[in-house]
Amino acid sequence: MPQILSTEIQTYEQQRDNLLRTSEGKFVLVRGNQVVGIFDSKMDAIAAGYHQFGNVPFLVKQILRIEAPVVLSSLKAQVKSDNFVFP
Repeated sequence: MPQILSTEIQTYEQQRDNLLRTSEGKFVLVRGNQVVGIFDSKMDAIAAGYHQFGNVPFLVKQILRIEAPVVLSSLKAQVKSDNFVFP
């Protein structure tokens, strides 16, 4: 089963150096293997994605040189490891 947004993430990684040179700190909208646009705010990028593509997966990502890990959680499940509990 393919990972959701794997193509979009790969596209971002391929374009990352160029995006850092031209648009660091802004937000990129990626659908498939295409960089659709660069936006000043996350909400503008999300709104453009829904407007252009509808309710389908697309990637909105801030263009940063150093990226912090993202933790997502669900109210229905908890993932546990040996020493950590992720809410």
